[in-house]
Amino acid sequence: MFSGSLRYLTKEGFRNVWVNRLMSIASICVLMSCLILIGIAFLCFVNVQSVLDEVDQQNVVMIFVDNDLSAQEVEAIGNNIVALDNIEKVDYHSAEENSKDFYDHIQSDLLVDYFDDKEAETIPASFEVHLSDMSQFDATLEKINALENIQYVRQSKELASFLVTLRSSVSYISIGAIAMLLLVSLFIISNTVRITMYNRRLEISIMKNVGATNSFIRWPFMVEGMIIGAFSGLVSLGIVFGLYQLILTSLSNAFGILQMIRPVPFVNYWYWILIGFEAIGILTGCFGSAISIKKYLKEKDYDEVQEN
Repeated sequence: MFSGSLRYLTKEGFRNVWVNRLMSIASICVLMSCLILIGIAFLCFVNVQSVLDEVDQQNVVMIFVDNDLSAQEVEAIGNNIVALDNIEKVDYHSAEENSKDFYDHIQSDLLVDYFDDKEAETIPASFEVHLSDMSQFDATLEKINALENIQYVRQSKELASFLVTLRSSVSYISIGAIAMLLLVSLFIISNTVRITMYNRRLEISIMKNVGATNSFIRWPFMVEGMIIGAFSGLVSLGIVFGLYQLILTSLSNAFGILQMIRPVPFVNYWYWILIGFEAIGILTGCFGSAISIKKYLKEKDYDEVQEN
């Protein structure tokens, strides 16, 4: 009996979407506009984070070892560096490689006479160190400086500090913007649902007066809200994809920005966006309907409707 009633009420929810299609379309448009803004804000956030990750990869610590070390001693230094915390990757560059890179860099008609191969070979071997977490830059640098047989360390502490601050600021601003958009969405959608409920208060009143329980009345409206939310999420995903591609194309054609940075592919995040859209849409539609109809499920409201 319960399963039969549930199927009937669910069908009623689907039917109500079509019967009240004008209000359904209005609810879908309102929800879509909010979801699209949230989606664009999220994509801006992940692209900024991607750019900062690229800059992080370029901000490395170069460790130059003493010239008179044996191969075993240099290898031991490398092992000690790898054993440190917060080390993502370590690349070794021999003295010959560093000398060649230096000589190729300064080689020109003006400089070639002042440097020869013998002078270039004075450049020591080095380790190129990539850190996992730039927020621990200072602590990691202290451990590196404490290692033995290190001639000098080349690093950019100011850039690391700036990147950490910038990443934190971007994260806070993005999370705040998405949260604010979500709250605005809930407010607008809640008001839209209330308007829908107000227009159908007579229908609710009749159902209540013929003996329908609150759960019997509430369920079709919740199903209706979930359908509207699920449909809005799917359509919003397609619109966000189209807008994202349009923005990337416009920026590329107008400024050539995409030649300097690599935007995040939409395919890498579409499923997360879809999950978020569907969750927001379904939960908002479901709970928005349940909360808004509560007012009209009180007995006194039906008496007032009848008197009018």
